[in-house]
Amino acid sequence: MALTQMAARPRAKRSSIVLAAVSALSLLLLAACGSASTVAGGTSASPAASVAAKPTGTPIKTVTISAVNWNGPTYENIQVTAKLFESWINDHGGINGHPLQVITCDDKGDPAQTSACARKAIEGGAIADVGSFSYNAGIAVPIYQKANTAIFGGCCNLAPVEYQSANTFQMGNSPSLNPGGVAKAVQDGCKNIGILELDLGGITDSMNVLFKNVAAAGGYKGSLKLVKVPLTTQDYTSQVAQVTDGTDCISMFLSESNISGLMPAFALTGGKQRLYGAQGNFDKQSTKGFENLPGVQNGVVYGAYPTLLSPVWKDLRASIKQYNAPDKFEYNSLATLGAWAAYTGFAQIASKIQGDVTPQSFLAAASKATVDTGGMTPVFDFSKTWDAFNGQYARSFSSKVTYFKLSDNSQIGDSVYVDLTNALQGKPN
Repeated sequence: MALTQMAARPRAKRSSIVLAAVSALSLLLLAACGSASTVAGGTSASPAASVAAKPTGTPIKTVTISAVNWNGPTYENIQVTAKLFESWINDHGGINGHPLQVITCDDKGDPAQTSACARKAIEGGAIADVGSFSYNAGIAVPIYQKANTAIFGGCCNLAPVEYQSANTFQMGNSPSLNPGGVAKAVQDGCKNIGILELDLGGITDSMNVLFKNVAAAGGYKGSLKLVKVPLTTQDYTSQVAQVTDGTDCISMFLSESNISGLMPAFALTGGKQRLYGAQGNFDKQSTKGFENLPGVQNGVVYGAYPTLLSPVWKDLRASIKQYNAPDKFEYNSLATLGAWAAYTGFAQIASKIQGDVTPQSFLAAASKATVDTGGMTPVFDFSKTWDAFNGQYARSFSSKVTYFKLSDNSQIGDSVYVDLTNALQGKPN
């Protein structure tokens, strides 16, 4: 991006805690509704039936891409969630009587594989790429553009083309996500803020502009200590020593595996700085064994979605249980929540298309659509782009972040979503 961000990585690692918590809840499917179309979401505009005939129409195919087998951060739970949604919606009548057929593809963190996944999807008849996340997603955008195919609902845009292509419909909150951690640190009264940030070249440099903007908008008087972290590093000693020198708070623009890896080094410093990290990356699993560190005990999670225990995710929670989803993954994450919300939006749009659902008809419908996920995300109007920064983030449709306590995932503040539209531009919110 010329002012781009890599959103905090949508974590995909081991967690039995979330499933243990949700098992105590009442996992009920949405009540039946006599709508002519069956879609997901549970809003008044798009109810889902609790019992429905098995869909028998021509399958509506999609593709979901993420990295699984490589030495960097992995996101298999994105693919698991996409298949959970497939099972759930098909058990509830499909999309206007058509079964959803999800194609999953592991791009292995390799640009060539990302391209291959996109071509495979197009050749296989995919209507859209839905809920994917890849470090190389920008490579796939021109391939999809040529085929008039939408890249729909992803949590986390990265490359400039993802923010500029009319084929891209993001449902996360990039580039607002990681600056949201800095904004909250300033609001909490931090005087000397350090930032651990993945070293992604121009993406990281552009993010630093936004970090500084939100700090200035909040009245921060100090300087930000910016410390870059290699994506696949195994030794965080140097970076932790730098970022803890003279700081009182640390915001982490890092993946889950990075946060897990740095915890031992952080503990050796005493772990006093208050930590801020992204939803599904900074949680009980990535800090396991270090729960008593002061900086972890009062840690703050910033995100794009309500937590998994929110009522809006009751169908997702039910699906995790009903379809025996593996308990080795983190489901309270940008990865899982983003994929489920993406498929909710996709089904909502596809169900309203008159005639055949094709890549072209879906792309046209999405370009005019207003999507209401019932609180999983803000309401999106995909017909309106964002003109700030000379349109460099045109395909960013939400500048709202969510905040939670790391200790219990309880919401911070009176509102689920905090709007950073002005702060990102250095203006008071």
